[in-house]
Amino acid sequence: MIININFFYKNLINKFFRFLSYYKLRLARLPASSYAVSSGFACGSMVSFTPLLGLHFILAIVFAFLIRGNFIAALIGTVVGNPITFPFIWGLIYKVGTFVTSFKHVNLNKDINFEMIINQTYEIFFPMLVGGIVIAPLVWIITFVIIYSFISSYKKRKIKKNKRSVL
Repeated sequence: MIININFFYKNLINKFFRFLSYYKLRLARLPASSYAVSSGFACGSMVSFTPLLGLHFILAIVFAFLIRGNFIAALIGTVVGNPITFPFIWGLIYKVGTFVTSFKHVNLNKDINFEMIINQTYEIFFPMLVGGIVIAPLVWIITFVIIYSFISSYKKRKIKKNKRSVL
């Protein structure tokens, strides 16, 4: 039993790193400037820190358009918000939102359903929206710096490699 569990976790970790490296290469190979790719990805990751679930793709493209970011990178950036990370993101933006707005915490140990959202929109959604607005610019800056350094170093290495192969 222990061997199977270790194999399962090792396999899961390998798949995660393969997934991560695939998207890193996908971003680096986009035919756009380092700024465009980095700002687009940052827009996608930024909107993932909002409670506006059905609008993440649209908002990512709108923000990328406004700052001349790459649309495909923006869509890839929305992967930051996924079913695994959403509980952590929502908890963070809810706590920041309640701190900023001075709302009292609502007991979120219940299952969130449509009726709860309709009846408690002001107590839950509004603090999450405010928290997302506070956190999103910080996420954009951090993501932009990390992705920009990765993309620019990748493109410099590729140029050096191409120069060596020509000589």
